Amino acid sequence: MSLNVNLVNIAEMVAPDRTFLSIYLAGPHSVNELDKKLNKLRLLLKSDNIQKDELEYFEENIKTVEEYLKKNPIKSGSLCIFACKEIDYFETISIPEILKDIIRIDSKAYIRPLAEFYDDYENVAVVVANNESVHIFLVSSSVIGTEEVIKGNIKNHVKVGGWSQKRYQRRRDNQLSHYAKEITETLANIDKEESIGHVLLVGSKETLHSIHESMNKEWQNKVIEKNLDLSKADNIINKDIMELLAEEEQRFQLDYWENIKTEYLRGGLAVVGIDNVLQAVEEKRIDRIIIDKTLHPLVERCQVCDNLITGDTQICPVCGSKLIFKVSIVNDILELLIQSGGEYHFVDSIAELKKVGGIAALLRY
Repeated sequence: MSLNVNLVNIAEMVAPDRTFLSIYLAGPHSVNELDKKLNKLRLLLKSDNIQKDELEYFEENIKTVEEYLKKNPIKSGSLCIFACKEIDYFETISIPEILKDIIRIDSKAYIRPLAEFYDDYENVAVVVANNESVHIFLVSSSVIGTEEVIKGNIKNHVKVGGWSQKRYQRRRDNQLSHYAKEITETLANIDKEESIGHVLLVGSKETLHSIHESMNKEWQNKVIEKNLDLSKADNIINKDIMELLAEEEQRFQLDYWENIKTEYLRGGLAVVGIDNVLQAVEEKRIDRIIIDKTLHPLVERCQVCDNLITGDTQICPVCGSKLIFKVSIVNDILELLIQSGGEYHFVDSIAELKKVGGIAALLRY
């Protein structure tokens, strides 16, 4: 199962007015509740002193969405919809897992839930190997997908003497090398279709070493190698594998934060907190960002000049307009970051990160 999402293209879509509609539907049942939620928004828009054409665009966007859902009912998973008649843009993205129901109106697409899911969705190839056979599972966001099975039949060491022992060992080494090469080639073929982020090698030490040696440097950098007792029952092995994946994800998150924190503490190329990160991303200086998953601050956006206002004010400090509305600042940061080719990662609660505002970044310069 692959996820083909062009976040850069979506992030670049900007409307002149507040006419961009973003809808996330958790599943088929969400469609039944959509009319009620849209009606509430319609009432708020009518009483919000907005320009007439923004309300007209809202109605046109809704019509396009309803026509699409009528022709393309949701069968499973979630559906993300971006619609903006003002710039003639419409896109739908099917998500294999359940996301929350969300509706947003802004001058830009609300991509945070999609970006967060995409961050979690990295494909991990789990290679469970011994001398007899190898099972290759593709795990995406805790969902186990396809499986490849390769037979090995590599005999264990036997006690024979002299020349026959050396000949036997050479033959066995050749078998093991061919076995490892076939596994590596299978991983490469899967990667072409599914794009593998990391490879978790578990099983007998000798077989894992042979597989690792058969890989080029790029693949070796993706490998997480763990010895595992494969004599256990399958359900116990599967449980052990999922625990290993969870541990590795936690370790990765902490390493990601430690790299940024170390740079910040030495007064180097790093910033922390919403205001500093926002300024740096607007200047296209950010290489990577770490974001606490629970961080959801709102700021004001000016309808007239599109300026973001992080302070407590009812008037835009740039143009003096009173037409301002609340938006997700993390969403704007993500859009700017993705446009500039930066990297982001959402993390579970890290106490130190929370203390500095829940967001931090490593800078390019």
